Amino acid sequence: MATRTHARVAVAQLLYAYGSGNDGISKFVEEILSEHKIKNAQNEFAKTLFNGVLEHLEEVDLRIKHQIKNWDFERIGDMERAILRLGAYEIIFSGMDKAIVINEALEITKNFSNETSTKFINGILDGIAKNATLSVDSIKEQEAHKQEINNLETENTPNSKGFEKPKRDFKKLESKNYKSSKTRSLKPLKDKKNSAKKG
Repeated sequence: MATRTHARVAVAQLLYAYGSGNDGISKFVEEILSEHKIKNAQNEFAKTLFNGVLEHLEEVDLRIKHQIKNWDFERIGDMERAILRLGAYEIIFSGMDKAIVINEALEITKNFSNETSTKFINGILDGIAKNATLSVDSIKEQEAHKQEINNLETENTPNSKGFEKPKRDFKKLESKNYKSSKTRSLKPLKDKKNSAKKG
């Protein structure tokens, strides 16, 4: 029998497909959950999570970015970003115990990625939980201020190529283990991705 953990894993995979550019995956949620044997109450739970993340995606991403220091959100691995989005949504909107949500996210990360990613996700979600009462407007103000500081640092921090602040590529956060050993579990999503694009 599927548990909430199984449901979260399925949702993380759906969000992975969505974040990889397959917007049409939303049309196949029911079919994919059925293939993963996510039924009854857990089926409703999974759909609530998936639809909730997409509905609140702008705020979810804003809160994630607010916790990132010297990292490029767009260069985070697709699976890591999917898990962060799921965890952030649950922390802010679900009413679930924050410690349970973070622990579930870390267990999913261990199955799909490496220790570095697990520590990274733990730090981000812990920061989101500690700042859960912060309003969106307050976060936007802080982010704007942070951007102003970054712009000043960029203008005044020389490197070998001049006055350009170097960027770090964190796409490598997505581990080799995820790409190899976990490929089979994602085949249904990839199949649906192709179907969605053709449709």
